[in-house]
Amino acid sequence: MDITIDGPTFYDQEDENIFFSCIYELPDYKQVRGHGMELTISFNQSPSDEAIIKLLVICRRWHISANVLERFKRKTNLECYLWKNEIPG
Repeated sequence: MDITIDGPTFYDQEDENIFFSCIYELPDYKQVRGHGMELTISFNQSPSDEAIIKLLVICRRWHISANVLERFKRKTNLECYLWKNEIPG
């Protein structure tokens, strides 16, 4: 299962390292590939609610559109504050 997101803009090397560390720690993460201005994240199986919520956090934190994750909304993850809101602060 693949999910393609827009690539973020990084402030420095540490910011980029933190971003990719978060990607690598997603449940059932398989690999990430960049092509153009997009990143495709591959999972070993259909992403769990936990993986989707963590990816939603990553998208919000790095100001990436989370629209691609809309298809993964389920009753079991619908209550997450970040579906409709940015990270405060």
